[in-house]
Amino acid sequence: MPRTLLLLYCITIAMLPASAQDAHYWSNNYGPGVLLTPGSVIASNRDSGVLFYNPALLSLSNKNRIAISTISANIYQLDVTRIKNGAGTGRDLHNNSVRIVPQMLSGSISLGKKAPVVVAYALVNSPGFRFQASQRRDDKINVLNDAYSPGDEYFVGDYVLENRVSETSALLSTGFRLTPHLSAGFSVEGQIRQQHYNVINNTRALANTDIDSLPLPLVSASAYYLATYVHAGVRFKAGLAYDAGRHHVGWTISSPLLHVWGSGTIVTDYTVNNMYLDVLKDFYSYLANSRQESLKTTFKMPLSTALGYAYDFRLGQLYVAAEYFRPVKEYNVITPRNDAFIRPDTGSNSSLTREFVRLHDARKAILNVAVGVSYNIRPSVTGYCSVRTDMSYADKGQFKDQTGYEPYTAYWNLVHLALGANFKQKKFNFRTGFLCSYGSTHHFPQDVNFDHPNENNILQGDPTDVSARRFSVGFMLAYIHNL
Repeated sequence: MPRTLLLLYCITIAMLPASAQDAHYWSNNYGPGVLLTPGSVIASNRDSGVLFYNPALLSLSNKNRIAISTISANIYQLDVTRIKNGAGTGRDLHNNSVRIVPQMLSGSISLGKKAPVVVAYALVNSPGFRFQASQRRDDKINVLNDAYSPGDEYFVGDYVLENRVSETSALLSTGFRLTPHLSAGFSVEGQIRQQHYNVINNTRALANTDIDSLPLPLVSASAYYLATYVHAGVRFKAGLAYDAGRHHVGWTISSPLLHVWGSGTIVTDYTVNNMYLDVLKDFYSYLANSRQESLKTTFKMPLSTALGYAYDFRLGQLYVAAEYFRPVKEYNVITPRNDAFIRPDTGSNSSLTREFVRLHDARKAILNVAVGVSYNIRPSVTGYCSVRTDMSYADKGQFKDQTGYEPYTAYWNLVHLALGANFKQKKFNFRTGFLCSYGSTHHFPQDVNFDHPNENNILQGDPTDVSARRFSVGFMLAYIHNL
């Protein structure tokens, strides 16, 4: 019995993909490094009256009466992702998508005359992450043991990977002055996050039919995993802003995301048919299947702190910012029940279910930095340019073991560029510009490798690290109306 359980463990581990979530914190174009998006700063950029990433800056409204402003912003975006040799040599994984992303809908109300208190609200939609790709190998190669099937066999392998992540946040902020030069602010953010992660892998080989001793000529292995969840959480932020002539400093601290509610579903199916294993010196078949819904779901965001500095020069402003995110210890995003999984169920097999099919997460610490400049082209036109890093927090070394699935595809570090202008009129501001992102890595972990499939690797091949890159370009339109 222990030998059988060990064999089942080894087979299941071999069939678990290395699981390729958008593993970035600064991908959202509303953040402390964009500069182009209204309110995306930590230190004052003299763009008062809008929702700010640092809520303390809301107090810097220059209006001396009750005033209301509204913002709407959309992004028209093209994403291109290529994982070179993602399923084997010459079998790249491609994903192209074009979409319109409603970025922000917000407003603010300035109350008071001598010392205004500003209250702001917003709905912010993250561009999220979308990836869907497939590959296939249909060939005649030697994949089965020559002891019973000498020569080349007909082999077919199929692989599909899909990962979709979306986030929508509702924010409520307020800012007020403590002294003529120092301001403070607070905000609360309610976040809803959804993810759909699906991986499918089917491999089949026809043994040579002239071997009379083989009961069935079809040898196959398949793996299917689907995880979907919805999670709601709340996060708090506090900020300070100090202004002294040409110099502006800002600081924020954001709490971890507090769990409010979450529910997930996991569907799994693994099969092995007529596989000859050297460890047994015999043929073997294997089945593991489970579907669990209404599962406990948690998603974490770490404590982070950000610092920004802006310097006014004659025709514009120079801006720098940085934000540090603490690491996240390993935890289960979706925790499955220990129901029957490996068949036939002997009772002891059920104890392996949670370990094999869980969706778990762990992250390394991240520091992102940004540099930006604004320039007054004319009294009614201001140009903006900013560059920021967006480091990936995905790191296999953060996990104690490799059982289960990690919900990542984005193992690459990104660099974002934003370039545009604001056109100011008496009652409104119109802001437009281009957004460009590029990232690459040489350490993207394959799930499968169709180069050398054989029975010792359950026809999955021997996965390794390959190169991947992502390119994104977008066009933003934002409208700010002062009532």
